[in-house]
Amino acid sequence: MPRKSAAGTRSKVGFGLVLALAVVAVCVTWNYQSHRRQDLAEGWIGDRPACPELTAAAYAAKGYPRAERSSVYEDSVFARQFGHMECKDVVTQGGLGFLTHPVCQFSAPAALRVKAGAGEAFFEPGIGHIATVSIEHGRASCALGGKFTPLAGPT
Repeated sequence: MPRKSAAGTRSKVGFGLVLALAVVAVCVTWNYQSHRRQDLAEGWIGDRPACPELTAAAYAAKGYPRAERSSVYEDSVFARQFGHMECKDVVTQGGLGFLTHPVCQFSAPAALRVKAGAGEAFFEPGIGHIATVSIEHGRASCALGGKFTPLAGPT
């Protein structure tokens, strides 16, 4: 009975490992891209202009703290004066579909106070303007726009 060589067995195992890694890479890439496409289509992410920023003193001087409506999502505090709020965990770019970060959309907030991690940020998108706030690596950013529709959330 002929005996198989060790080199032939090793090359088959190596080929099998390479093939398995290729399948995993394709699956991870597909997962990440499909989530990003969905988040983009639903308006959770996208290229939009930044919201005007305020200092803490300017936020207080305009009287915004008196009319705050606060909510907590993913250990972050979101305060607004008007409108509705909807939040979702969105796939983090570069996280290959395994990392997410919180994103909240506001229908007409006037101004926003966001406490994330050790920092606090203040934005003034204005009444009647949709705003999208994203928190990545403990830092809040705000963009004007989104697809928020009252009573239905982002579509």
